[in-house]
Amino acid sequence: MRKILTVALLIFSTFFLCGAGRLEDVSVHYTIDAEKNAAKHNNMGLMYLKEYYYFGAIKEFELAIELNPNSQASSVYYNNLGRTYITIGYPELAEAKFAEAIKKYPLHFEYYKNLVESYGKQNILAQKLQYHKKNRKNALDDITIALIYGAMGKTQIEVTMLDEFCNSEPDLIITPAIRKYVREQAKLVTFSKKRLR
Repeated sequence: MRKILTVALLIFSTFFLCGAGRLEDVSVHYTIDAEKNAAKHNNMGLMYLKEYYYFGAIKEFELAIELNPNSQASSVYYNNLGRTYITIGYPELAEAKFAEAIKKYPLHFEYYKNLVESYGKQNILAQKLQYHKKNRKNALDDITIALIYGAMGKTQIEVTMLDEFCNSEPDLIITPAIRKYVREQAKLVTFSKKRLR
């Protein structure tokens, strides 16, 4: 019995000692992927938004922005945060987020529409129209100006400006979305003219 116990102890200690040597050689590497984690937080924010848990959604979108602040993807996070602020009645906070989304990725038409919506909810359309006209830097600024005209009820001016934008910038990624919007708005203008007759 003693011999069996000694042999078992030797075998056990051999495995134990060999394994201990290997444990020192094994190093564990964790890779933190901020972009992937930012996307996860954004998705969690969207889930909270669907569940009407606005505080949680805001925190998740803010985390997504903190993890990935300077990329095209962060424009989506800023836009989602802005939409949340609009939903809960804080258009002045939303305005800053939509403006940041446009800075990060200026070729997404929805961001411009959301920005102008935030102006409308604050009743500052006329003020912002003058601001954007005065500070116009490039053709993309015309999108905001045109949408402000539309929000002020001047749909004909809006359609004309956006149509001119599409003709002058046919190859931009944003142009197809604007063309679709112009067709929809033009139908509304035509319909309202027929009703007036």
